[in-house]
Amino acid sequence: MTSDASPAFTIDAPRLEDAEALARIHVRSWEVAYAHLIQGEQWFGREAVVRRTAQWKTWLTPGTRGADEGICRAGRDAEGTVIGLAASWPPRDAQPVPPRELSLLYIEEAWFGTGLGRALAEAILEHGPATVWVAEENPRARRFYEKLGFAADGATQVEEHLGGIRDVRMVR
Repeated sequence: MTSDASPAFTIDAPRLEDAEALARIHVRSWEVAYAHLIQGEQWFGREAVVRRTAQWKTWLTPGTRGADEGICRAGRDAEGTVIGLAASWPPRDAQPVPPRELSLLYIEEAWFGTGLGRALAEAILEHGPATVWVAEENPRARRFYEKLGFAADGATQVEEHLGGIRDVRMVR
């Protein structure tokens, strides 16, 4: 889909049967955003899709922390195929921060620039205050979040398990 086309998508709560589609988008989005920073089959290959599918099944199962404490939304195209996802869980930060964290936001590359990312984010955040952690070396994502009203607040963290990727916290 090109950015000048009228977006034909809907947003709803994902279902357990969407777990593999959500996992594929999650893994592919990481590849697009982070392949220049991290390497390995555990992040981008079939193994990653299998691992993420299990993770999404847990997050979507009632009675789990993911399902009970979080909010998840899926973007779907006109045929009902999952094309994006967003999720929020309580902030993991110790210091006072807004009550909502945009924990995940990933969409199919073909849907970049269509408004799907913004629609998914606002379906989760309801235009309210929130935080988001984003890789310092992901300028596209940082610009996107700035357009949603987020600004870096000076907090950083290093993702050692990802080879030392430095994240910055953005707040609105």
